[in-house]
Amino acid sequence: MSELLLHHYWPSPFAQKTRMALGLADLAWTSVEIPRVPPKPLLMPLTAGYRRTPVLQIGADVYCDTHNIALALAASDKDAAERLFPGDTRGEALVVAEWIDQALFPLAVRMVMTESLQTAPADFIQDRCDLYFGPGWTREGLRADLPGVTLQLEAALLRLESWLSGAGPCEQRSLNYGDVAAAFIAWFVRGRARRGAELLNGHPHLCAVEAALGALGQTPTRSLTGEEALAVAYRAQPQTPTGIATDSDLVTGEAIGIRPYHGHTDPEVTGALRCLTPERVSIDHHHPDVGDVAVHFPVAGYQIRAGNRACS
Repeated sequence: MSELLLHHYWPSPFAQKTRMALGLADLAWTSVEIPRVPPKPLLMPLTAGYRRTPVLQIGADVYCDTHNIALALAASDKDAAERLFPGDTRGEALVVAEWIDQALFPLAVRMVMTESLQTAPADFIQDRCDLYFGPGWTREGLRADLPGVTLQLEAALLRLESWLSGAGPCEQRSLNYGDVAAAFIAWFVRGRARRGAELLNGHPHLCAVEAALGALGQTPTRSLTGEEALAVAYRAQPQTPTGIATDSDLVTGEAIGIRPYHGHTDPEVTGALRCLTPERVSIDHHHPDVGDVAVHFPVAGYQIRAGNRACS
């Protein structure tokens, strides 16, 4: 198996999720550190302009989005697949992880950013608030919404605790990728929110999963510079398949654009359609620094466009 290169920075919550997934899967990985905010000149050539963290590189195949990365890890090694999705837990684990990303994390990050308005660097506040809240956000609006956001977050944490309670004590079962997502949100709330520890009190199953998984995957086998990672891609060729494996009017080679579906400020990523399955959309991309690469995104949560039309 080719070397797993994780483009990340250490404080990133989503990178922490992927590092824990690598640890649970018992996969060795190589660290490539990237900046916290754009520009990211040693990442963008690989990703066709995708700016979020983390990104997994396997030769000249580049995987964006944490759920997509988890599936790539599972596909890379049979034993890793069983560790991430033991037995028949794959569907449930992915649904739980997606719910945490879409329901819990937006509340948690809204709380953290509101609490950080006076302390975090101005460029970081501007970048992340634009990214997560879209155009039109205001400091006054964030502060006014904080009490209600806190109530919603507390309610969502109770639901997560209920699910984990039903799954049983973590020491008596095989943990899965859904647990990784639970540990990720606990790690973020505890470490970034002013009342993080207090918010997690009364959630013993969530805290137990956080304790069991939080230290996994934190030691890479080695580190590469961004330039070295680009060279790895340049010397390789994409190894993933091509073709259309789902019902769609798209055709391979067609120019398409991809971006997160909901109101974020991410730039659209464009390229030639390489492969489309029910779960993944891939584009071919060329850049002088990396040659030909394939960039892979999940279908769920992303808007796919061909020309000026939305695609089915």
